[in-house]
This record gives sequence, structure tokens and C-alpha cells, in this order.
Amino acid sequence: MSLRHIAIPSWPAAARPRFPTYALATRVQTVLQQAQLAWKAASSASASADAATSPPPPSLISFTPAPTYTLGRRQTEPLTAAELARLRAPLRVSSPSSSSSDSDFTFTPEVLRAPRGGLATYHGPGQVVLWPVVDLRSPLHAARLGVREYTCVLERTTAAALRRLFGIAGFTTSNPGVWVRSPSSTRGEGEGEGEGEGEGEERKISALGVHLRRHVAGLGVAINLGMPVAGPEDANPWARIVACGLHDRGVTSVAAHLGLPPAGAPSAEDVAAVWAEEFALRLGVVAAQGGDGSSSGSDDVPAVESDDWKTWERRLELDGAGGDGYVEGRALQT
Repeated sequence: MSLRHIAIPSWPAAARPRFPTYALATRVQTVLQQAQLAWKAASSASASADAATSPPPPSLISFTPAPTYTLGRRQTEPLTAAELARLRAPLRVSSPSSSSSDSDFTFTPEVLRAPRGGLATYHGPGQVVLWPVVDLRSPLHAARLGVREYTCVLERTTAAALRRLFGIAGFTTSNPGVWVRSPSSTRGEGEGEGEGEGEGEERKISALGVHLRRHVAGLGVAINLGMPVAGPEDANPWARIVACGLHDRGVTSVAAHLGLPPAGAPSAEDVAAVWAEEFALRLGVVAAQGGDGSSSGSDDVPAVESDDWKTWERRLELDGAGGDGYVEGRALQT
């Protein structure tokens, strides 16, 4: 049994960059969740269902969406017309292949409700979003998790991926997600927890939001890779909101934290591949030759299998040309 990794493609460096919509990723997530829930219902209805059919495997959806603001369940007050207009104002996005303003494009951000806790956050180009669809009580993997344990798995997976790829020492706080301090105090040993000591402002590098139905998880984490995290709100999406309702702390990205230009940010595909391996280890989804699957020790080999996106295009009846379910940037008018 493997962790099934479904990478929804995007084309950030195309002549007219294209990104999947948040709704497209939600459609994929819904299909996977329904399969998990259907098996759980069948196994509850019949004692022989376990023997008749195997549970669906755990899955991971990774994608970089077109600009989207999502509002969590704590956002109980409706947005005013002025607030909506501010969020939906054109947002300038630069191609990662060039630092020239000639490669800038504009997108009109969507504003959506999400079934997670918290307030407002942003997803878009320069970020990788990772949504595991997992039955926390599935007999297929070693870990049997509660909500808090699962949240810790997501945070530790993210911290491990950041350390492995970039030497970034992320840490956790009482607020969900992964945080970093100033570069002078972010390098150290350990898994990623308890590393908040030292000086430097705390900034969120990865947000977290989960939704559970009958122990089947949806949503997940988002890691900021190369998006703007400073500057005016025509290009910096975070300037339009108080991210996650945290007035006293800001956000950062891998590129900003390492002192790199946005064009020097790592690819979403590379980060997603490493994150998938780290998640499989912590979930106990390992190859048979790597151990007994009971821990994430050094001898364990993560079992991750990539799904062909063409299969999903047919399943969702997409047009296959990067148009259906995608948003294309408009050339910046100067």
C-alpha cells in the first residue's frame, strides 16, 4: 500500500500563466473523501465488508491555485461591499522565470468560504498547497490518530520538509502552522518543535487548516515558497488581510527567509514530492523492505505513488487543455 500523490499541474512560467482554481482541487478532494466515506459506511453495515473490499488508500493532493482568499468558520460577520472589493481588486503576479515587469500579469482573486477553523488566509502563486485525504482510523496505515495528533503530524511533516530541503528550522506555537524566526536563530537540531528560543520576530511560513468528517480528513497545509510577503497590496496579497487573525505577527516565505528573490524560490513540485515522503513516513506508509511500518525510523522507506493527472482529467471530464478548471493571467496594462 502506498500514499497516492495527485499533483494538479500549473504553468506559472508560460507566456500566459495558468493556475488551477481552488474549486478544481476541491472537486478532486471530494471524490477521494466520498470513496473513503463509502467504504466506512459499507464496513459498518456489513461485518464481511472488510474482507470483501479493501479500504481506499491514503491520498495527497498538491497544487498551486490561482489567487484565492478563503474565510474560515470564525469569520462569522459578512464582509462589507468595500471589503469584498478590496480583496477582489486585481493582483499583480510576476512570472518566476523573469524579474522584468514585462512578465507581470494580473489575476482577480476569488473569495470563498472554507470548512476550516480560523479567519481569512490567502492561497496563490508562489505557494504549494498540500491536502491529504486520509481516514485517521484506516487499518491500512500504522498510525491511528485523533485530531490533535493528526495536526501534529502535519506540522512535523512540514518542519521536516523545510529542514531537509533548505536547512530551515521551523517550529510550532499555540497557533496552528509552522513558524520561523530571523535567520540568525533558525538553524539548529531537532524535529522542528521547541525551537522558538532566541531572538527574532516570529513569522508564519506555513498555514494549517483541517476539516474532518467521520475521521476522514480534508484540507491541510500551505507553504509559502516565493510569493511577495511585503510591499503594497496590488502585488502583496497579505497586505489586504490580517492573516489568520494574528495582528502581532506576519508571514514570510522560503525565498524571503533565505534572502532570495522570488524568482529563486524552490519549485512547488520539488517541495510537494519531499513533503509526500515525510508524510508517508509519519503516517506509517512504508515499503515492505523498509521496516514493519510501525515507526518512521531511518530504515523505513516511504511508499509514495504518483497518480497520472490525465486519468483525473478524464474522470472529472476536463477539456485537458489547461482551460477547464484553470484561470489564466492577463498581461499587465502599463
